[in-house]
Amino acid sequence: MEIVKVTPKSKEIERICSRSVAPSREIYDKVLGILDDVRTNGMAAALKYAKQFDGLTGASLKISQKAIDSAAAKAPESLQSAIRTAIRNVRDFHKHQMEKTWNIKANDGVVLGQRIRPMRRVGLYVPGGAGVYPSTVIMNAVPALVAGVSEIVVVTPAKGGLNPAVAFTVKELGIKEVYHIGGAQAVAMLAYGVKGVERVDKIVGPGNVFAAVAKKEVFGIVDIDMIAGPSEVLVMADDTSDPDFVAADLLAQAEHGSGFEAAICITDSLAAARDISACVEAQVENSPKREKLEKVLENFGRILVVKNWDDGVAIANAIAPEHLEVMTRDADSLAERIDNAGAVFIGPWSSEPVGDYFAGPNHVLPTNGTARFSSPLGVYDFLKRMSVIRYSQKAILKNAKPIAEVAMAEGFFHHAQAVLKRL
Repeated sequence: MEIVKVTPKSKEIERICSRSVAPSREIYDKVLGILDDVRTNGMAAALKYAKQFDGLTGASLKISQKAIDSAAAKAPESLQSAIRTAIRNVRDFHKHQMEKTWNIKANDGVVLGQRIRPMRRVGLYVPGGAGVYPSTVIMNAVPALVAGVSEIVVVTPAKGGLNPAVAFTVKELGIKEVYHIGGAQAVAMLAYGVKGVERVDKIVGPGNVFAAVAKKEVFGIVDIDMIAGPSEVLVMADDTSDPDFVAADLLAQAEHGSGFEAAICITDSLAAARDISACVEAQVENSPKREKLEKVLENFGRILVVKNWDDGVAIANAIAPEHLEVMTRDADSLAERIDNAGAVFIGPWSSEPVGDYFAGPNHVLPTNGTARFSSPLGVYDFLKRMSVIRYSQKAILKNAKPIAEVAMAEGFFHHAQAVLKRL
């Protein structure tokens, strides 16, 4: 793994921060065509694309409860137990994010406040095919359920059938509406609605590039969680870190294998950098995913050596990684200096997969530097906030003229008249 000495203004930092995967014009055109077709032709178009791209063989997209139950029963008991525990952990954590309606009493009998209501219907995209992602179901559905969302709709490609782990998770969470469809066609069905499938209020969950582009295009018709980029991890390490631990955590993100993942280590010790690099090479050598790992490490796998932790912190905040691990002698103090990260993992035992699957915080995190301004998925993403204004006669008599003054300054005659008529 390449070792590079850097400062916060090094070209290598600029290169890492500017990485992105820009879909081609051809992909955009295909997505726009699919969206328009499903919006215009409804279920017939959705079925056509599900058969063409998703491996659907039957005449219906909906997966029956009997089929869900049958697939769920095939999940090993040990996996069922692990999924139940993960659900409980995630639910317990997200309960603390719940917001409450509030009111304040101002002067002259005025009451102002904010009313909290959940979204009613949410669509959850679960990748299928070669991937098996029960954790996607947990991390997206549980905060929605905690928020009070009453209807969750799952879409997942039909290739390979309904995976037992996914089926068990869906069943355990009480989700009954599941459809065998993926890609842009699934997003279109959720966003526009088709015969037999009501449109949703929000679409969440990762997908392929076609699904990601489609989500971006339907935003505004429905809400979406985010446009997720390739996964990334940044590990802060020093000469007290276990280099084997650091190497393993770097490769845990590199194994996603698109080639655009980032596996970055920052260290203030050249000796530690060399030890970590040697451990990475040894683990890659013995990996069943060697080819994928090598591709990622060549592009965005780097060990960055800094002269001090002031530079290290500045670089970490500039990269604003999805996952940030701190494995240094004073990890808590160093972690306190991090402003930009999706999730921070502190200490040698807090490996990133602990957060991916089990600890409780959400693993749907901002990528590609968007942690500078955005947050992990949470209960708050499934809540709506309504402002409440109750004005009294006394208050309107007192304030109508200054309100009208501002309205007239903006050129809105009838805005002014609406309050002046109450005098």
